[in-house]
Amino acid sequence: MASFGARGQLEGVANIGLELLMQLATPIFLILFGAMLELVYLPRYEADKAAETAKRLYRRAWQCYGYYALAIIVFFLVMGTYSLKALPLVFTGFISVPYSHLLAFYTVALALSPWLLALRSRVGLFPVVSVALAIHFAHPLISQLPQAPLLFGRDYLQHMSGFLYGQGVDFMGPSLIHGLSLVVIGMLFGAGFRPSSHRSAAKALSPTMSLWIAGGASLVIAFCWNWSSPHSTLDDLLEASLRIESHPLYFSVGVLGALGMTWFFVLTHDLRGMRFGYPIRVFGRRSLFAFGIGNILCYIAPSSLTEVLGLWGSVLALFLTVCLLTLIYDKYADYRPEGGYASMFRRVMKRIVTAE
Repeated sequence: MASFGARGQLEGVANIGLELLMQLATPIFLILFGAMLELVYLPRYEADKAAETAKRLYRRAWQCYGYYALAIIVFFLVMGTYSLKALPLVFTGFISVPYSHLLAFYTVALALSPWLLALRSRVGLFPVVSVALAIHFAHPLISQLPQAPLLFGRDYLQHMSGFLYGQGVDFMGPSLIHGLSLVVIGMLFGAGFRPSSHRSAAKALSPTMSLWIAGGASLVIAFCWNWSSPHSTLDDLLEASLRIESHPLYFSVGVLGALGMTWFFVLTHDLRGMRFGYPIRVFGRRSLFAFGIGNILCYIAPSSLTEVLGLWGSVLALFLTVCLLTLIYDKYADYRPEGGYASMFRRVMKRIVTAE
């Protein structure tokens, strides 16, 4: 939508609904990431597999950085914005590029995950959650922190300060410390899952924990909302101003959205045994590929496409292209030999040499 200038083109309820869904996407993904750490990686870490778990997370971080680097190369080739000398600064985050902030965030978050798991295992969950909540309670203080100083008259360090704590330039949010705090809240989500007595292998989220989380998020929203001008707060939410600020209200809305969606699927899939939506789980399995290839396509998508397909036709065509490529990649990953096709080629060549 940003590539074709479609943001804000809808009106009324349609615009509010679509923009709200898009604002929910990032916090929900961060919470799911934290829940995955708690449900999948923590048991492995505590089962004397710390080194194996860390290696897996580091490998995933490198994959994420690979997509980030590839997006930068495409952006450089297509846009021609930066000189060749500036590329090292772009690759290291001292110059940011559009759309790819979250790839940089997940690269660092995945790399820090083994340390987060070690801290979680050593001190327990609630001390870590307390620190995460303290970050959001300290929002008035963090928002007053200065940007990093200029370096040689340029804003290189300000790109990095925006990434680290939210005070910088060309920053879309959330910052690293705010994003990691929401990952920790996601670990709290994961800790709330327990086996359900309704069906074997089914899980349910703790109602008590859900009420505490929902109540806390609702209190933050009620306190932070500008009730004298409620529409202005809604506009700030939909226009991503609160996301850029890493505002507690933005994260609280995301927490409620994640909680509502989680309960919806727990009730329908785990407790009632429904199976709708299963065919599109591929976009969960291959979310990193979809996000990375989506960034690249957003760079190379020609704006002139709107002259042929129209505004929304162009948006739909780009979206469906990302979906199609993700499905193709999923099939490739399913049938790819162990170690990839390069490994298969090396084995074949080794057999040929041995036979000779």
